[in-house]
Amino acid sequence: MQHKTLNEQIEIFISIISENKDLMDVLDYISNLNLPNFYIAAGSIFQTIWNKIDQKDLNYGIKDIDVIYYNSKDLNVDTDLKYYELISNYCTKKNYDYEIDVSNEARMHIWKKEKFGIDIKPYVSSEDAIDKWIATVHAIGITKINGEIKIYAPYGLNDIFNKTIRPIKHMDNSKEIYDKKVKSWCERFDNLKVIEW
Repeated sequence: MQHKTLNEQIEIFISIISENKDLMDVLDYISNLNLPNFYIAAGSIFQTIWNKIDQKDLNYGIKDIDVIYYNSKDLNVDTDLKYYELISNYCTKKNYDYEIDVSNEARMHIWKKEKFGIDIKPYVSSEDAIDKWIATVHAIGITKINGEIKIYAPYGLNDIFNKTIRPIKHMDNSKEIYDKKVKSWCERFDNLKVIEW
């Protein structure tokens, strides 16, 4: 994969992701909800690629679907809950074994303050949030624009294709947070290359 151009990697990536029919169906459903600046992000995306590499069922080890969006005009947590219920009910109806998590990244600084007592700068977009996640494999999102799958991968796709976990060092991340996430991934997936913090 390292010898392929980014455009070639994107083509392969979309081809693999498109094989996960359950995930694609959920993506289609969410795109019809017209969530602003939305992505299905993180685990369900890169783990689909890992499963393809390992020749496993594409949903193997995928615990949840992280849905993010950005709406600075509505910071009410009840809006997240409304979308959570809609998407969860859809998945239940279709017998998809996904837990759903929905987050408006415009209110993430409020949530982190309330839950952990942590002060972070407000994000300015969903992309800004993804830039500041835990690891490079984690910082991936797919969305649908005019019927086409689009990828946001600020750190490229090499680490995903090579199953390499590499920390993203910024003030909202820490060795403790990173190590906890690495431990979880290593328990569920084989042959991961871990770059220590």
